[in-house]
Amino acid sequence: MREKKDNKHTNAVSKGKERLFSLLNSNSEDEIALKQWKSVIRQMSIDGQWFKRHIGLMLLIVAGIIVYITCRYQAQQEIILEEQLKLELQDWKFKSLTRSSELTLRTRQSQIESALKNFNDSTLKVSTVSPYTITITQE
Repeated sequence: MREKKDNKHTNAVSKGKERLFSLLNSNSEDEIALKQWKSVIRQMSIDGQWFKRHIGLMLLIVAGIIVYITCRYQAQQEIILEEQLKLELQDWKFKSLTRSSELTLRTRQSQIESALKNFNDSTLKVSTVSPYTITITQE
């Protein structure tokens, strides 16, 4: 009894393959091709043994595709965020450099002295004597 089922299954598969090959090799009209496609699809229905044997594999492939798409979307969003943060960091660096140079310009000794002269402040004067003399002795 098992052999009869196997023979029926092999015959059905071989007939389906023959029809598929004839469909691919034929140059007939669209209606004949459509009928042949319908018969091939009918033979490979969900009730068929092939689909029953491979449903787990198909579900695994679909799950893999879904996981791949979601991971790719998430990675793309992270790349976009990283680029935005790099641009913002570069902008802050330029602003910091500008502020630093402005502060340096305002705090130079000559600028401070000229500002004090403008306010007639006499407490700060330029020293004429050097503060320390460093002598180097060799032994």
